[in-house]
Amino acid sequence: MARASDARAITAAALAVIMGLGAAIRAWAFGGLEFGLGADDAGYVAVAQNLAGGMLPDGQAEWFGARAAFLWPVALAFRLFGADDYTAVAWPFTASLLSILAAFLVARELVGRRPALVAAGLVAFAPIEVLWATRLRPDAVMPALVALAVWAALRSRRSERPVAWLVAAGALTGLAWSARETALFMVPVVAVAAWPAVRASWRRGWAYAAGLAAVPLALVLVFAAGERPLWPLTTTAGAGAFRSPAAGWDVTTAYVAQMVTAVADARSPLFLVLPLVLVAGAVAWQRRVRAAVLPAAWLAWAVAYLEFGTLVSVDKPVRFLTLLTVPAALLVAIALDGRASPLLVPAMALVAIAVASPRAHAPNRPDNVHLVSAVARQMRALPRAPVLAADYIWWAKLNAFLPRGRLPVRRAIDPAYLSPEQRAQARRLEPLPDPAAYRGGYVVTGPVRRASGWPSNWPTAQAAIRAAVRRGDLQPVARIGTATVWRWLP
Repeated sequence: MARASDARAITAAALAVIMGLGAAIRAWAFGGLEFGLGADDAGYVAVAQNLAGGMLPDGQAEWFGARAAFLWPVALAFRLFGADDYTAVAWPFTASLLSILAAFLVARELVGRRPALVAAGLVAFAPIEVLWATRLRPDAVMPALVALAVWAALRSRRSERPVAWLVAAGALTGLAWSARETALFMVPVVAVAAWPAVRASWRRGWAYAAGLAAVPLALVLVFAAGERPLWPLTTTAGAGAFRSPAAGWDVTTAYVAQMVTAVADARSPLFLVLPLVLVAGAVAWQRRVRAAVLPAAWLAWAVAYLEFGTLVSVDKPVRFLTLLTVPAALLVAIALDGRASPLLVPAMALVAIAVASPRAHAPNRPDNVHLVSAVARQMRALPRAPVLAADYIWWAKLNAFLPRGRLPVRRAIDPAYLSPEQRAQARRLEPLPDPAAYRGGYVVTGPVRRASGWPSNWPTAQAAIRAAVRRGDLQPVARIGTATVWRWLP
């Protein structure tokens, strides 16, 4: 008993260290918010701010406000701590850490502690997780919830309370759906994990279904207060743009092609991933490793969905591959389990450092992420008023972080569906801010770094700001680093 207790304590300590190091490398590679014109982050922040102010999303442009497991925790963070780059990504960051825990829990159910710790370590340092853990996107949230649902399903196999675990698996699947709707494609994986428990009594399948239905039902009840009960269930379908599968297929951008071309690219989050997974799969097949069957099936199913299921709707961004992180880590850790297998973790850490280093040393990050967030925190104590800045990113962020009412949401259209002329028009901000409307508010001066996300016509706004704002009309309010907040006297 003492040895078992000591082993559990050592395992818990090792897992805590892995999660701590995972948190550290994610903080080092902190991404923050992309606020270029048309960026998804701006819309996400606007809807989260409106939610924080008690205003439910409305209209087609705010369809992603129905993603309660993604944006509503962000709204809560804004409500409790105020909005800035850090609070905006606190929930995706936490969810990415939950993926580490989920990998450990699933592997421990399937095999044992050593491969469980290795799987957790591989997720902790997976470059794609490190890069997307601090972005305001559902790409860290949905896969974590799916992995936790798989773990709950596995627990139902040997628990004395299988129904409770199946309800939990269903609820976690429902939460994953409310982070990104395509999580429903992962239901077969959860079903396979729960199969022994469900086969023992078919009625238990209803427990999973009940848990799954609880989340959309809760959303229906919330929106019923605004007399739009079906809005969270129907708005996503109306917001989608679709094309024929033939138009979406391109051999050069297929995920398999991306993995192949990234094998030798040390800057890619897919660096060396494909050969590692293929070797693990071959070893699992040759050794007939039964515990690797579920991770292998999970990985294959997710790859098939991402490769073919996305043909009709979206291009193939690398960030979607976070759906593969946990099953890939499980397959590698289980198939290659041995005395030397823990060495895979520091090797993965070195790869993550190499891949994430350009992000960590990005020239715009000190000003457009860290400094602007510090300015926002300082201005929270000031009376709310419009904020004018010559830097577009600063102007957009500060007015989103410090709202004076309901924030409008610009409807975003995937550039893949636009003609060249439409893309050029989408790069223009209409209307540009009228400096006269900001008199009596604040002017923030500081570093101005032109970024790729600036509207093509923003220099016109800069010229108008310089012409309208005279230093004699400004009263200094606060200085934060190289930035100064001024009150523009009426």
